[in-house]
Parts: sequence; C-alpha cells; structure tokens
Amino acid sequence: MQKQTYQNLSRNRAQFQSVTGYSPDFFDALFLYFKVQWDAYITRYTIAGKERRRPPRVYKNKVFADTRDMLVFILYYLKNNCLQESLAAMFGMNQPQANLWVHLLKVILLKSLESSQSLPCRDFESLQKLLRHGQDVFIDGSERPIPRPVDYDKQKEYYSGKKKRIP
Repeated sequence: MQKQTYQNLSRNRAQFQSVTGYSPDFFDALFLYFKVQWDAYITRYTIAGKERRRPPRVYKNKVFADTRDMLVFILYYLKNNCLQESLAAMFGMNQPQANLWVHLLKVILLKSLESSQSLPCRDFESLQKLLRHGQDVFIDGSERPIPRPVDYDKQKEYYSGKKKRIP
C-alpha cells in the first residue's frame, strides 16, 4: 500500500476532498494557520509534550515528510473516524505512533481553527456577537438531545414543540 501524503493526494482534486473533507483551496488557507500553531508548539515542546531543552532536529526517518502531511493525517482521521491501526497502516507508522499523533494534532488543529476564527459557536451569546460584527455564519439546524429534568414543570421549559406529547 502506498503511504498517504499531501503530494500524492493533491494530484486528484476529487480524491483530496473525499479524503480530507476540504477542497485544496480551503486546505491551503487552513494550512497557513496550522503551520503557525505547529511551529509555535514544536519550538517549545517535544512531540511527547515535554518541554524542549534544545532546538528541534530534523531526522531522516521522520514520520511526516511535510507539515501538510500532518494536516492531511488529522483531517483524514477526524473525517473518517477509522481505527488507529488502519490509520497507521495508511500513513506508514505503528498504532502507538498514530495514537500519539492523533492526540497532538487534534490540539494543534483546534488552535488553528480558533486562530482562524472558524470554530463553531456553542452558545447563543457567541452567535449574537458574531452577527453584530457582520460575520458570515453557517447555521447547523440539527437537533441535539439534552438531559431531561425529572420535574415536569422544568421539562416544559425545554420542550421544543416538535414532538407530539404522548398522554
């Protein structure tokens, strides 16, 4: 099996989008933020998360040839939710390495999305703030379950009106 890399995937636009969930143009825009966050992390910490005592070195046998490969790796994992064993096989590493990279790169990606102001709003106040500033927003209208209070009067407060009440 051929190891997945940014170079291999970027040759086929449709395949790139199906693997990462993003068009190459959007990927490149996100990569700028990802690279900044990665560089900030790796100059201060080791891959294992320990504080760095000396500057990072470049090894010949490193897992990822390019920082873009790291972004492809984490986007592939998050989009497809595959087993770490298969993820490791696709990217030429073992499962413990895949586990380490998944946990590290999820944090880097989250910081990248935050710095690019692309994180979703989790509450109404955040949404109002964006709208006041003229920010474009995309609203996900999916209904999410919430824990129902035991008290009947409190339950009415959370009732959306969508479901028919069963007597």
